[in-house]
Amino acid sequence: MSKKIIIAGEESAFHLKEKLVAFMKEKGYDFTDATSSPTMTYIEVGAAVGKAVSSGEYDLGIVVCGSGMGVNLVANRYAGVYCGLVESYDTAKMARTITNCNVLAMGGNVVAYDLACRMLEVFVETEFTEGFEKEKAETLQGYFEQMKELDLSLHK
Repeated sequence: MSKKIIIAGEESAFHLKEKLVAFMKEKGYDFTDATSSPTMTYIEVGAAVGKAVSSGEYDLGIVVCGSGMGVNLVANRYAGVYCGLVESYDTAKMARTITNCNVLAMGGNVVAYDLACRMLEVFVETEFTEGFEKEKAETLQGYFEQMKELDLSLHK
């Protein structure tokens, strides 16, 4: 199944967002660039992607700002959004396999282009609990269900 992806980048990370868009085109991903202007703020970027993933219109989101922190904080304000701020290949993979994150946050002033593309790829192409034995996978699924219940209780 092809995952629908939405991406947006804040002004200080516009250069990284552009590299990620080119990479996603090259890979043939089904994506939308929600960056309406190269001067978007981290609030606008996090909100655009957070709303789109929260609504179910998109399966995954990618957000970038200078540090990744601002867009991460904003995206995580939306119900059903689980945004992970990553700075390594391993944390990008674990964001999917262990916590089932559906939005990836990166810092344009922190992460090199090559690494950012590899992190995006492993995030998109890895599934929740992939590679875990049945018992551990069930434990992780149980944790995720608890997180969803907490999320629903906080977003009533």
